[in-house]
Amino acid sequence: MAHSVLLVEDEASIREAYALNLGTKGYQVQTAKSGEEGLSILQKVPVDILVLDMMMAGLSGLDVLKEVQRMGLDLPVILLTARGTVRDAVEAMRLGAFDFVMKSIDMEDLALALSNASRFLTLSREAGYWSGKESGRFSLDLMVAESPRSISLKKQIREMSSNDQITVLLQGETGSGKEYIAKVIHYNSARRERPFIEVDCPAIPADLFESELFGYEKGAFTGAVARKVGLLELAEGGTVLLDEIGDLPLHLQAKLLRVIEERTIRRVGGGAHFPVHVRFMAATHKDLRQAVKNGQFREDLYYRLNVLTLEIPALRERKEDILPIAERFMFQSAQSFRKEVRQISSGARELLLAHDFPGNIRELSNLVERAVMFCQGTRLEEKNFPPDIPKSLNPEPPSVLVQTPAAPVTGPTRAMTGETIPLSFKLGEDTLEEHERRLVETVLSLSGGNKTMASGWLGISRWALDRRIKAEDSGTEK
Repeated sequence: MAHSVLLVEDEASIREAYALNLGTKGYQVQTAKSGEEGLSILQKVPVDILVLDMMMAGLSGLDVLKEVQRMGLDLPVILLTARGTVRDAVEAMRLGAFDFVMKSIDMEDLALALSNASRFLTLSREAGYWSGKESGRFSLDLMVAESPRSISLKKQIREMSSNDQITVLLQGETGSGKEYIAKVIHYNSARRERPFIEVDCPAIPADLFESELFGYEKGAFTGAVARKVGLLELAEGGTVLLDEIGDLPLHLQAKLLRVIEERTIRRVGGGAHFPVHVRFMAATHKDLRQAVKNGQFREDLYYRLNVLTLEIPALRERKEDILPIAERFMFQSAQSFRKEVRQISSGARELLLAHDFPGNIRELSNLVERAVMFCQGTRLEEKNFPPDIPKSLNPEPPSVLVQTPAAPVTGPTRAMTGETIPLSFKLGEDTLEEHERRLVETVLSLSGGNKTMASGWLGISRWALDRRIKAEDSGTEK
């Protein structure tokens, strides 16, 4: 959507040139030749973004900004100046300006500030939209899709949302957004007004799986003092997401297969079967085809679920989505923490783009939430993110060579990074736990007892090293 811009500038040549340039960039531009005229327009016409010249005859840009704040107008304000000072910039930000840029012939700084303001405005409106129904929150139009993989995925979702009967299998790494995609499909289908029920398959104890899904009748077992409606009944007319179905035991897979095929259930302790009208979706981080080959997943259940499969790409495979998603998380966190964080600095952007995100979107969400919590200004900086992020980009594990046979290293010694440590391991006699214990002891010895150095050589955190030492001292497993 093209945002409207009110440009307040008292020099006619600059006003006309800027208005023409912004118009070619898709903005709907109105102009005012003074601060007084600008305020008059604001009282009559809704405006998305306000651009103010800092120095004008009559009301200055700061004067107009103060009046905008007094009027309670909630819109991004960008101040322009030909002779900006640090004091002016600080004062502008203190008064609530969105950005403070220098005038230039090519207008690159203004274009960037307007782009950031437009994105901020979009996210702000989305946040208000999200406060309504879930169907608004998971609108397909709000799904971030900047990368080719995500654009293709969004197209598939749009096509399948029109068919609310087809079974969908979502496959992707942990944290890649499978649950989110499932909700997008549900809330953009004809079932949007009906329940969305998520079943966390590995979290339900095997002996309770049937009673949780199908419900039970009074007296079905000890403690069943009243009838309980199962999750499938609760989802009547809606969607059931079988999350992490690849971790479901084989004997429970058989029971689930029958339900998906027949669309009927029988409560535990009940007699008659009755129909359930739900759409089934399943999600897993495992390769189910390989699981079938390994005998860990039923082939008939796989083919029943694999009517339509969506491969959810890892975040590192769609780098173009990282910053838009990060900005969305930033705005949501700022709303939650009641902070005025509005932008991500160029350094922080480079940091995020360089990271591989093994934890995918879930990791990105946690990092941004933490950064917003520690941010003291209006812009996320590199210092707001954990210092170990760069270290996780291209980890260089310590060079440890396991040889058989060889004598263990004992006693404190000078050691350098890259030095190899020969350790003996007797096949059939030694255990992995004993081998790890000897390795930890050896590296600690080489570091002279310096745990920080030792943990660095081992490629683990200081906390993880302390945990292993305590486990060895107490004789318990880590």
